[in-house]
Amino acid sequence: MFFSIFFIYSSLIICSFAIAKIRSVKFKSILHTITLLSFFILCLASCRSWFEVLDADTAFDNKEYSVAADLFIREYEQEGNDLTKSFLAEKIGDCYNRSNKTLLAEKWYAKAIIFTSNVKLPFKYGLMLKSNEKYTTAIEVFKDYSFSNPLDRDIAKKQINSCKLALEWKDTPLPIEISNLTDINSVASDYGSVWYQGKGLIFTSSRKDATGEDLYGWTGEKHSDLFFAEKLENGRYGPVSAYSDSLNTEFNEGTITFTPDYKNVYFTRCGSNDLLDNFCNIYFSFKKKDGDWAEPVLIRFFENDSINVGQPFITPNGSSLYFSADAPDSYGDKDIYVSEKVPEGWTYPKNLGPEINTSGYDGFPFIHTDGKLYFASNGHAGMGGLDIFVAENTGKRWGNIENLKYPINSSADDFALYIEPYILPEELDKLDQKGYFSSTRKGGKGNDDIYQFASLTQQEIVEIDSIPKIDSIPKGPVYILNVEILEKEYNSTDDPNSGLKRTIALENAIVEILGLNLESNISARLITNEMGKCTLKLEADSEYKISASNNSYFTQTKIVDTRLNEPKDSNIINVQFLLDKIFRQKEIVIENIYYDLDKAQIREDAQPILNEIAKLLDDNPEIIVELGAHTDSRGSDKYNQKLSQERAESVVNYLLTKKISSRRLIPVGYGESKLVNNCVDGMNCSEEEHQQNRRTTFKVLLGKFKDQ
Repeated sequence: MFFSIFFIYSSLIICSFAIAKIRSVKFKSILHTITLLSFFILCLASCRSWFEVLDADTAFDNKEYSVAADLFIREYEQEGNDLTKSFLAEKIGDCYNRSNKTLLAEKWYAKAIIFTSNVKLPFKYGLMLKSNEKYTTAIEVFKDYSFSNPLDRDIAKKQINSCKLALEWKDTPLPIEISNLTDINSVASDYGSVWYQGKGLIFTSSRKDATGEDLYGWTGEKHSDLFFAEKLENGRYGPVSAYSDSLNTEFNEGTITFTPDYKNVYFTRCGSNDLLDNFCNIYFSFKKKDGDWAEPVLIRFFENDSINVGQPFITPNGSSLYFSADAPDSYGDKDIYVSEKVPEGWTYPKNLGPEINTSGYDGFPFIHTDGKLYFASNGHAGMGGLDIFVAENTGKRWGNIENLKYPINSSADDFALYIEPYILPEELDKLDQKGYFSSTRKGGKGNDDIYQFASLTQQEIVEIDSIPKIDSIPKGPVYILNVEILEKEYNSTDDPNSGLKRTIALENAIVEILGLNLESNISARLITNEMGKCTLKLEADSEYKISASNNSYFTQTKIVDTRLNEPKDSNIINVQFLLDKIFRQKEIVIENIYYDLDKAQIREDAQPILNEIAKLLDDNPEIIVELGAHTDSRGSDKYNQKLSQERAESVVNYLLTKKISSRRLIPVGYGESKLVNNCVDGMNCSEEEHQQNRRTTFKVLLGKFKDQ
């Protein structure tokens, strides 16, 4: 854009000289014209957002949520129609939701819900109630949503279980002391603190002292910088100052990590001088002889430069770099990856797998000296927003994932935990561990605040045994659920039309079990072992939804009902899934779909297979597919094209009766344009050969993969 403005500017100056010469204008007038043009062009360059953000919808699409909220509020205040006001109130709530202003989001969703026609709005409203610690009210909202939207009963039930857990954890807080670092925090966002050289904390902040003058449209605050605060002898922190002019820029910097000798640094920077590149990346720098940092260099972990990469953490031995990214193979919004240091640089990142990463947001990794991984997630069961979890490396995979519970976690976003590497000798008798984390919980000074925590030793825990224990053992008959996940192996690996060779166990498949009864507390997420199996105890007299998935396979669901089984001392329930791999942009022939001669109507014998497709699409709501129809070569090209289009539309129309959205179904008639053999016009072929060309196909156009 800079070069475009420069070109326009230069052209206008040249034109001014030309006009002046033609009209014999004095040189002083030319300078006056140039000055006015210069002022106009500078306004163009500095007010770029004014041209880009023409209205609220454009601002929202550009993720300028702070700007969009103000514009939508103006529209709301001028609107008289209740239905339109409801729509605008929901959009305002969405803006505040995206910018993590949950109290304002709750307020506007409450305004919108009175006249809304959006059946999904109560669910969003319930999430904001949950994020604002109004768990009891949220449970009632999710219950009502479950009754009104039976197809979404499972996701509502998950939120109900999560609210119940949060209430239990608040009633039985862990022996941990937390305090707001008021010496450091500001009215803006402050987060991601790390201990620096035994002197103090370096952290991320968008306070008014950050570099540059522009506000970040997403949050309405300044672009973040790295800051330092020295720890004083009295335990408090001294004045906050910018950490390094060599690292801070007018863009967003933050989430920094150092090698153990503090001579190398890795940090996140979002944005660049290229106005079209607002992606986040990890940058590296090293300390020069004069003690200053060298010019930071971008580390390119992925070939695709439109992947957001950030929140780095270098392990204590300096050999592994953990970070979060929204790469194509991630399981959700953000996943945690690790890259190993080699002589050539860094290895291609490895996804930590489905034990850690979920369909939600997983990030802010921290590896303690004992090898445990601490991270933030909203995909594992938590109290609301992001919760902090800990996991152990069992060798081949991560396991024993635990929520750190209350008071570390809250109904708000809790993230970026950092544990101090040592405890002072005078603290050993009292403290087991201490460190820092970030949170948007109520009672802070700004949006994100930094908190200090200290976990007490057993000697400091008073009457810990008096805390009531939660009985999680199922009452009544015991039911053992055994789940086995298999996948299909084809005669030709990359060709699903080549025929099934065999079925094999699918390791690392995700199995989610959810008790659908409102009184059931079972909500589990398991990962299959090398034999494709996992096991869980179930309660009696309950209905369960079992979901099996993997990042590159279609999700499948089944219902298990222990009410239908005869009560015994022990019941074994075996459930098996055979998952289909997703082949992108590849036509798959749907067997057993036949049509009467010259007819397009779906025959009764084709309905079972179409019912299976409807179930697959229902289990995978993010999938968009093409339904194709092909004819043989007999008949004219025009007639075959028309007939195939009608047949493809018949398939789509049948799926519409099964409540599949028309936006997910693309009917395409190919006529005789894609014959699979040599049975062209004039060739003498058998009926069997012609039948090979008369086929209905299924092609995934969009789905789970982020590079589509």
